[in-house]
This record gives sequence, C-alpha cells and structure tokens, in this order.
Amino acid sequence: MSHHAYYLAGDRSLVTVIEDMVKDDGLVHAEANGDYYRRDFSSFTIDDARELRIAHETRPTHPGGWKIFILYFGGITVEAQNALLKLFEEPAEYAKFFIIIPSEHLLLPTVRSRLALLEIANIAPKKHASGSDMPGSVRSLAEKFVSSSQAERLLLIKKLMDDIANEKRTKQDAIDLVHAIEKVLYERKLGIGNDPARMQAMHVIQIAGKYAYDRSPSLKMLLEFVALSI
Repeated sequence: MSHHAYYLAGDRSLVTVIEDMVKDDGLVHAEANGDYYRRDFSSFTIDDARELRIAHETRPTHPGGWKIFILYFGGITVEAQNALLKLFEEPAEYAKFFIIIPSEHLLLPTVRSRLALLEIANIAPKKHASGSDMPGSVRSLAEKFVSSSQAERLLLIKKLMDDIANEKRTKQDAIDLVHAIEKVLYERKLGIGNDPARMQAMHVIQIAGKYAYDRSPSLKMLLEFVALSI
C-alpha cells in the first residue's frame, strides 16, 4: 500500500471489502472518528470536491497516523475531476484515498494517471471479479439484453423507461444497467482481441457509461444507442 491514491472499478459492495482491508492492514479502525472518511456519492460534484479538500487538510487525530478516504462515485462530473487534480498531485503525507467507481472509463485520463489501479482479484472474493455480485434483477436484465435481438432490446428499454416514469424503478437502475451490460460484454470476451466488431461493442458501451452521468442525460437515447450498436 505504498501509493497515496487507488481506484478500482465495481459496485458499492466493494466499500466493505476496502474497509476490511484497511482494518486488516492496521491503517485505521473503521469506527467513526476523524481519521476515517467514508462517503457514497450518486454523483460527485465540484462542491463535494471542495468538502473533500477541507477534510483532507485536517491532520490525523493521532500524530503519525493515517487519514483514510474511502469514496464511492456512482458518477463524477468533469469539473469535480479537474478540482481533484491538485489534491492527487500533492496529497498530504498522512492521506490515503480509495476510490470505487462503476467503470474506470468515467475517469479523465489526467485523473486516472495520478491513481494506482487496485486489482480486485488481490483483495476481494472471486465473485467481485466476475460481476456475479450484481443485484440479480440488473444482472439478469443485462444478460437478456446482450442476448436479445435489436427489436427485443428496444422493447426492454421501453419497459424500463415506463417503470421509471411510473416510479417502479429509478434512473439509477438505468445507469446500473449500462454498467451491467459492460460487465457482461467483457465476461463474454466480446471486447477482447483485435476483432473490429468486438472492439466496437466495448467502445460503444464505454461511451454510454461515460455520458450516463451528464447533468441531463437522455438515458433512453443512450440505451437505444447501445441496443442498436453492440
């Protein structure tokens, strides 16, 4: 754990995995104290970045101790990422950051270059690497989506949008579906190798995942883009 900031791609369940790792390594106890900062952001904004910088500037309660930041970003704005650049370039010697994000493609290259990738296989049970820890409804829907014809995919999207309109589901369910589709495609090796069609499929879903967190995304249009392109 020699680096000051790490990132890993996955869902919220990895927060617990990181907490256990931090406790096992003796970096800090997870009980509530000023040296342990855990936050879950549906979308990390520039205001959140300011709050994080203030928390970072407060020294540990125990001299020579660590301040641990475990952050889940469901999404993150470009402005917030730019605001974090200086923090990750010149962190305090007592700070360690662990950032969990649904897809590494949500991070700007300039931000990602300042973070070390934390390999899931090294810290988590196998289910995290395979994606089998996804909620069953989202996972099964993603598998059905990938296996269906274009016409069937469009019907699935219509049903999902109707459920959101009727408050049976939320917009976050649609965003989670985008990332679940990406995991299914990766596991089926559709994005591996030099096959242009396979590479295009992964490129399309990565674009959709990135734009899903814009301020006012049309999730229906993004999913239809995926449905007709993969």
